[in-house]
Amino acid sequence: MNDRNDNLWWGPPKKFDDRKNERKISWLELFYDLVYVAAIAQLTHHLAAHPSWHTAGFSFLLFSLVFWSWVNGSQYYDLHGNDSIRTRLLTFWQMLAVAAVAVTIQDAYHGHHQAFAISFAMVQIIITYLWWSVGLYDPSHRVFNIYYTVNYSLSFLLIIISVFTHFDVAVILWIVVLLLNLTPSLTGARTVVRVMKERGQVFTASATLVERFGLFTIIVLAESILGTVTGIAELKEKSPVAWTAFILAILIAFLLWSLYFDMTSEQETKEGYSYMQWLVFLHFPLLASLSIVGACLKSLLIDMDAGLSPTVQWMFCVAISIILLIVDGLTRIMKEEEEDRAYIRPVARLLLFISVAILLIPLFGQLLNTLSFLLLIALLLFVPVFVGIKSWVKYQFFSQKK
Repeated sequence: MNDRNDNLWWGPPKKFDDRKNERKISWLELFYDLVYVAAIAQLTHHLAAHPSWHTAGFSFLLFSLVFWSWVNGSQYYDLHGNDSIRTRLLTFWQMLAVAAVAVTIQDAYHGHHQAFAISFAMVQIIITYLWWSVGLYDPSHRVFNIYYTVNYSLSFLLIIISVFTHFDVAVILWIVVLLLNLTPSLTGARTVVRVMKERGQVFTASATLVERFGLFTIIVLAESILGTVTGIAELKEKSPVAWTAFILAILIAFLLWSLYFDMTSEQETKEGYSYMQWLVFLHFPLLASLSIVGACLKSLLIDMDAGLSPTVQWMFCVAISIILLIVDGLTRIMKEEEEDRAYIRPVARLLLFISVAILLIPLFGQLLNTLSFLLLIALLLFVPVFVGIKSWVKYQFFSQKK
């Protein structure tokens, strides 16, 4: 009886073998995601105010560190989370630490990196404890979590060291930290596959985890909507041209949403550990590029009267091209039903050509204004969406006739 009450109040993490492929996403997980809205907003707002390749590169580093923490928090909950007080308390600590990271991001941009490093160190040590504690409670999982515990502990040490170094040295240390944080799933891949095979199991991304990535993608896509609204709201005179640009910007965000979710939603990854890793790693550049799109939309709309910035044009077009190529890549790791294939196959063939066409636009940027630039992007993105919908309607029509 006492053990049962202890489990109700604190309780160990859920065992790895008890993991479910499909489950309802909890309200706690959705609430946990909200703190990342604040962090990503800080990144995109600064990039919109200071659009440059240097800022974009540093933003990608910070974004990758933040997104890594989300991936770990989400995977931990998927594998070991439950409705215990322990899970809630540890989730609260993670949210508090990530919120502190969001508060200190602007300091990092201005070269005052100590507060950011200390805040992220708190994120790092909590995540390190989570994976270490799994092996403590569930011995069968120690063979997996040892890679994470070692690398994450080294990362924590480097972050603490970065607090006492010059900013430029700290950035180098953070890059090493990111590499250490990302590599355990790769260095431990053979062990995971071998042990799972011995147990008669296949480690693959659960349907719930795929859905979690979709929900996080919506969070990042929301920055495009927010950037558009903020950009237009800050204009003193909202002319018909400005409102037209507003419509086109919202349309671009909607078309990107359509391509991502029509090509990947309602599907699972193919079976196998490698496909799960592809799902995770492909989302790093995908979501970072979506953040850049949101920042560029805001910058384009705020500076409509000043003309098109070549840097913003290139950043915007490169980001969209990366998104299209990665969406195509994601379709190659997902299972396809016949109905999905009717939409995916013709669109996948187009995405490469559309991405190249979008990359060519800045070469003629001097001939375009903001409105014509956005219109051209929207038209090119509309083509694969239209082709996909047309193919899907055709499939539905012939299916009903059969």
